[in-house]
Amino acid sequence: MKNGNCIYEVIKTLTSDQKLRFYLFNEYGHDAADAYKFITEKAPEAPVNPQTPRPDGVYYIYTDGTSELFDYQLKNEPRKDVARIGVVMGQHSLAVNMNDFGSCSLTNNEDNTEYDGYIIEFDDAVADWNGRSNTGHILEIGTNIALDENEWIPSVAELYLIYLNKRSINAAIELSGGSRIKDGWYWSSTELSATHAWFLDFIDGDLSNWYGKVHDSFYVCTVSAFD
Repeated sequence: MKNGNCIYEVIKTLTSDQKLRFYLFNEYGHDAADAYKFITEKAPEAPVNPQTPRPDGVYYIYTDGTSELFDYQLKNEPRKDVARIGVVMGQHSLAVNMNDFGSCSLTNNEDNTEYDGYIIEFDDAVADWNGRSNTGHILEIGTNIALDENEWIPSVAELYLIYLNKRSINAAIELSGGSRIKDGWYWSSTELSATHAWFLDFIDGDLSNWYGKVHDSFYVCTVSAFD
């Protein structure tokens, strides 16, 4: 009994790790080292799940990079300063600038490049989501439309994404202090030919291509990525 009390007093002075070692040795003898390694070995980290996609809708995108879903029925006001308005539909998303350009030409020079990205057919134009690369060619030709490094002119499909959500986007823009998308024709970056490009009517969704990108003027909205 006396020896038992002595052992108990010694155990009380041990660290948690030393107590674990003592109990394992007492229980498993020479196998205690393997038991200790198994218990103290760091478990493998669980795989990181991919980011959950945002629900479809319109979003306030704040200047600090965070975002908040806008509810058209509730008309929830933004909590912070808004940089852009985001829109998500399925796998496609965009960040729309708070203000667009006035009426202007798409390019300020005739297209003398050897471009192979012209889209002639209506169905192909509507399916064009390549606004960023299209805009690269427009910049190569020359344009007076001022764009930040990560901005581009929407393609036809990207314009339709904005048009389909125009009501909510305009409501969110107004609550954020920006300028509404206008009821008028907007240039897309989808080009028909060396002289013409496609443009969309934001009144009724009509898509046309008969005016020239150098000599005729329409509105331009600019967008960036909403990741």
